[in-house]
Amino acid sequence: LAAAISLSLFLDRLGKHAIAIHSGDIPKALGFLNPQDIFETDADVLQDFVISIDKEKADHLRYKLDGDFVKVFITPYHDKITAEDLQYSYGDYNVDLVLALNVDNGVDLDPALREHGRIMQDSTVVNITTGNPGKFGEIEWNNKRSSSISEMIADLLCNASGDAKLNSEEATALLAGIVASTDRFARPNTVSTTMQIASQLIENGANPQLVAENVTEDVDNQFFKFSDLKSKSSEDGEAIENNIDVDTP
Repeated sequence: LAAAISLSLFLDRLGKHAIAIHSGDIPKALGFLNPQDIFETDADVLQDFVISIDKEKADHLRYKLDGDFVKVFITPYHDKITAEDLQYSYGDYNVDLVLALNVDNGVDLDPALREHGRIMQDSTVVNITTGNPGKFGEIEWNNKRSSSISEMIADLLCNASGDAKLNSEEATALLAGIVASTDRFARPNTVSTTMQIASQLIENGANPQLVAENVTEDVDNQFFKFSDLKSKSSEDGEAIENNIDVDTP
C-alpha cells in the first residue's frame, strides 16, 4: 500500500493520470500518508462517461478548459439543442497499463479490478513481486532478495533519469514501506542494499522521523502488527537465503 501511494503520486506528477485501486481496509499506521486521498475503492472511476446526441442536430463540437471545469460546446444544426436531446451512458474502461503489486495470480487481484475482466484484457499488466514470481502479467518483475515492493520501486525511481525524480512525499511513503516490511531493519530480509536504498530515499527528501513516529511496534491495528512479522522472521530468513535468484523481464 505504501508503494502504491508513492507510485500514484509520482506518476500523477509526471502527468500519467494514475489511479490506485484498493477495496480493502487501510492500516492505521499509514494514516499519515493520507491514503484516503489516493485510493479508490472501485473501478468506476476508470470508465468513460459518454454523452450522445443525434448527429442530425449537431453541426460540430469543441471543448476548452475553463478554470476547474471542462466545457463542451455543441454547435446546433437547424434546431436548438435542449437537455432532452442528450443521452448519457458509460463506455469502455480507459486503462493503458495495470501495475499489480505482489499479486501471485489473477485470483488474488483486488476484487474491484478482478470483476472487470475488460480492464485486464485491454491493458498491459506488469506484476511486481518479491516472493514467488507471479503468473498472470505480460511482464513479471520479481526480486526475491528485495525486502519489499517498496524497496524495488524505490531502487527503480531513485535511479530514474531526467526530471523523473522522487519528491519528499513520495520518498517518505517508500521509506515507510521498507521500515514496515523489515520491522525497522531488524528482520533477516534487511541486507546492505536495503540500507543503501533507504539512505537514497532520505537523500531524496524522505522524512525518517515522521516514519518512525507512525510505523511503530505498538500500532493498534489488526492488519499491521510487528509481532506477527517477528514470529515469522526465522522462517522468512531461511526462505530468503535459499531463494536468491532475481528474475527480470
